[in-house]
Amino acid sequence: MDFKILGPIEVRTSLGRPIALGRRKQRVLLAALLLNVGKAIPSRRMLDWLWGERAPATAESNLYTYISALRKVLGSPSRIEAGSQGYMLRVTPGEVDVTLFEDLAAQGQLALSAGRHDVALERLTRALCLWRGESVLEELPLPAPLRCEAARLERLRASVVDASLEARLALGQHGEMLADLEALTHRDPLNERLRAQLMLALYRSGRRADALTVYQSARMTLAVEVGIDPGPDLVRMHQRILADDPALTPPPAVAARRAPAELPSGSAAFTGRTAELSRLRTRLTAASGTTAISAITGAAGVGKSALAVHVAHQVAGRFPDGRLYVDLHGSTPGVAPLHPADVLARLLRSLGDDTAAGPGGRLDVDEAAARFRSLTDGRHLLLLLDNARDAAQVRPLLPASPTCHVLVTARRTLTSLDGASHHRLGVMAEDETATLLGRLIGEERVAAEQRAARAIVRLCAGLPLAIRIAAARLIARPGLSLRVLADRLAVEEHRLSELQADDQAVRACFMMSYRSLDAESSRLFRLLSLLGGAVISVVAAAALADRPEPRTADLLDRLTEAQLLEVCGHDRYRMHDLIRLFARERAREEDTEEDQAQALRRARPGVWASPAYMTVRS
Repeated sequence: MDFKILGPIEVRTSLGRPIALGRRKQRVLLAALLLNVGKAIPSRRMLDWLWGERAPATAESNLYTYISALRKVLGSPSRIEAGSQGYMLRVTPGEVDVTLFEDLAAQGQLALSAGRHDVALERLTRALCLWRGESVLEELPLPAPLRCEAARLERLRASVVDASLEARLALGQHGEMLADLEALTHRDPLNERLRAQLMLALYRSGRRADALTVYQSARMTLAVEVGIDPGPDLVRMHQRILADDPALTPPPAVAARRAPAELPSGSAAFTGRTAELSRLRTRLTAASGTTAISAITGAAGVGKSALAVHVAHQVAGRFPDGRLYVDLHGSTPGVAPLHPADVLARLLRSLGDDTAAGPGGRLDVDEAAARFRSLTDGRHLLLLLDNARDAAQVRPLLPASPTCHVLVTARRTLTSLDGASHHRLGVMAEDETATLLGRLIGEERVAAEQRAARAIVRLCAGLPLAIRIAAARLIARPGLSLRVLADRLAVEEHRLSELQADDQAVRACFMMSYRSLDAESSRLFRLLSLLGGAVISVVAAAALADRPEPRTADLLDRLTEAQLLEVCGHDRYRMHDLIRLFARERAREEDTEEDQAQALRRARPGVWASPAYMTVRS
């Protein structure tokens, strides 16, 4: 949701739809909450702001009515919280234009002080672009205390304008800014700072006489309007122009640095994951004393990359210095994982550092990592490292500045990354996968064959990759009915073969995880498929594999880390349906029927969820 008060008050949904805010006092109430974000406002103070000394007898009940009406239009969960200290508006970072304006203004001023004029101009320009009018809360009558806060913001805007002009002059943009300076001085003829900047821009543009004329005009205006002489700064600029001070020579024009924007395009059909998106947005927009790292892990095809790209686009505005993206190919079929040195070389190039490669054509990892940390220091950057193999591949790629945020996706949990927050992504709920299918192939096609659509969703078992592949097959063959595809998927021995289209295949994704296992772990993985959909205990798995229970527990943990099993209770594990079918394929390929039969005979009666699972499926 977007709350805007830098101009007329306006609230829009996350989809950009404007929200009707109701009567005037209701809008004043919301304005008060927005001007005091993060602060509780006592109801007595609200009554004073809305009615002053002329509060009617019904004022308190009217206030509650306005609060209730605002809660309704702002949706659930309630945005307005009531506590012992009063009422407070609950917002997330980036939702209120005032907060974003003040953040960008502070960043711009800091960059200007540090001599980083290109960064300063970019921040300050973005801050000014948030204003949709000349004043805060235009056309909305405000009580005196709120007018004071509005006036403070308008003064801050004036200082941002001044700072942006200073940055433009430092970047050699004097010729381009003359029209803006002339318009600003016409609007505010008593502003000596603007007059001095206009004089400097004219002088640097080769218009010395015009610059001196501006001074004479300013001197006369000040004398007539307020009866004073020009201040020392304006007088000094006049004297320096008269003396042709060499220090006034214009700097070489600097081309504006374009921030890298490397995020892949998001999926228009992205569905669900509301809770995960909320947690990740909060993490990626929160202030931190160290580099914030968010790691999304989960099984192959569960939608880690789609979620990461989607949330990265949602918070992109918080990272004006750039959004960097690298596919590390940690689990890409047929592609070797990228070496950290090669990734660093690419990241450095993205940030404008075309460092020559070291001996052998490859940068030294430690040296490149140090350069990367230097280049990212103090910059507001988002780094998306997609498809990581392990923590060792990621660790050299991490910036050190608290202004940077890192988003990582990987199959294995990256537990050794210090300070990382871990977000495990499971399969999607059936209603979400049904919605995804409809968005991909068209709601009308799903509506025409609802039972078949539900069957496809059920057989894909909540795996977004499987749903997307099934949809791709239906899109490629408009004449293929959903019932025919559902019947094909219903045959377990053929299901994985049906779930492949173009360069995407569920089997190939699982194979990458399987090949990362050692021989003992892969053997247990294959044997577990003989149990159908049973919940697996350590005792049962130990009997099946003919291994001691402590050793079996370690092997089960390895399978869980590889996202080929999931924990479903204390010492209990479960295998996803499609992974189970893949494991059964591998058992047929790599184990004899006698090996499988012996494994099942070792299992004690009653260990498995159903006696039906005691039969070898071949």
